[in-house]
Amino acid sequence: MRSFVAVEVPDQFGPAIESVRAAVSGAAGKIRWVRTDGAHLTLAFLGEVGADPLPGLVRRLGEAARGQAPFPLGFDGVGVFPHPRRATVLWLGIRDLTGGLVLLQRAVEAGLALEGFPPEGRPFFPHVTLGRWREPLTAARVEALLQTPLPALEGTWTVRALRLMESRLTREGSVYSVVEDLPFGDEATRVVTECEEHGKRGATP
Repeated sequence: MRSFVAVEVPDQFGPAIESVRAAVSGAAGKIRWVRTDGAHLTLAFLGEVGADPLPGLVRRLGEAARGQAPFPLGFDGVGVFPHPRRATVLWLGIRDLTGGLVLLQRAVEAGLALEGFPPEGRPFFPHVTLGRWREPLTAARVEALLQTPLPALEGTWTVRALRLMESRLTREGSVYSVVEDLPFGDEATRVVTECEEHGKRGATP
């Protein structure tokens, strides 16, 4: 399965994300919007993962979650990847209000490295992907987009878990599903234990 590790954006913030999309849609041109339901920010992209590494991955992610306290996040402005002169991705920034997100991402990255998944090699930049361009947007269009007034992005939410996710590509775009939900603190111990016990029951003698 095509997998990644993420934390979710609560569904209640879907209208706020859609209001940002509406504000910049004129300047965005022919962009392929990402669905707002299931909005998330990626901590690590794993690529294609088979069944064999899965228990180890869940164990390492559970360890990262177990050592984490809940933390708040909020929204920031919009920007583009990889560069304003050759933009192919439009994103909505995330404000890490207490530094908890950076600590979690580092713990996840360290745990994954022990299972043979090396770090991506680029700085972690928390964001929610809004849309993608098939052809890079011109620098002039990007400048106009980034100068577009945005609606007030008020409100914060508390992150209490991380998730191992699967991404399936369809004609309508990517569809995301939760493979494992790993809550922070003591609750993470129960989830990992249940996963390991399930693996033992399903193992071939």
